[in-house]
Amino acid sequence: MPVLLLFLAMIAAVFLPETSVPGVKIVSRQVTGGFSDTRTEYLTANRLRNEWQTHAGDRIGHPMASIIQRAGTNRVYLLDLQARQYVSYETDSQGVMLGAKSHSVENSGGTLQIWITSTDTGERQEMFGRMARHIVTTEKRVAGPGACSKNSDSQTDGWYIDDSVMPDWHHPKGGSGGVVIASVFAVNAGSACMDRVDKIEVHRSGVEPGFPLKSTTSMTSEVPSPDGTRMVASNWGSEVLEFKEGPLDPSLFEVPPGFAKVDALQNWYSPAPRRQVSGWDWLRDKLAEIFH
Repeated sequence: MPVLLLFLAMIAAVFLPETSVPGVKIVSRQVTGGFSDTRTEYLTANRLRNEWQTHAGDRIGHPMASIIQRAGTNRVYLLDLQARQYVSYETDSQGVMLGAKSHSVENSGGTLQIWITSTDTGERQEMFGRMARHIVTTEKRVAGPGACSKNSDSQTDGWYIDDSVMPDWHHPKGGSGGVVIASVFAVNAGSACMDRVDKIEVHRSGVEPGFPLKSTTSMTSEVPSPDGTRMVASNWGSEVLEFKEGPLDPSLFEVPPGFAKVDALQNWYSPAPRRQVSGWDWLRDKLAEIFH
């Protein structure tokens, strides 16, 4: 009898559909100026679903969702849950859309130096059954001669838990320092920074923060003005409202029945200010994070 039961269990594992997959559910709220949105993320070892609805003053966007199925090539779905429409495409392992034409950019000739320091205050607080650390992170950006980036200073005050609760792909990439090429600038035609990239040198020190459960950031940065540049202050924050580990329904990571595939979704918000993390900004950053 034990042999028969083992055989039946093996048959069920092969032929029956998944009833659940282990993962993490995270509900969070982000606020920046007049923009806010609440997101629900579902994460597994190789899948991701993100749901959001952006509020901008008295305007409310459609409830949206993105699904990423990670494999040799990665399938990405963007869904308008109200219009019941979706678009879909594939990316390579680095998150570049298959068949996409490469965008020609040139080096600006300048370098942006970024110094990031994270300091553990020693304070602890239990959050969602886990011990969170209070960490303050400062970031200073200094643009060298010829750089298209601007100088800025920011400070993030947050509470963090260990990254081990998250899937491996969600963990921060890289070590304590390094050099990357980034910051593509698409500005008004005729600008010296039209489609240019700065060389970016990152210098990190202090502790590794982990996964943020609550954080607020204040920033002062240079912006162009008719008289040269001026300093602008901005603030934004985020807070996790629910954090739960456990089984997830596999159907979360599939397009629901009855949704129509279209060439483009019509209800994205217009691009938000740089530091407002809209649903589209979130997806762009998440793709870069996953396929790094």
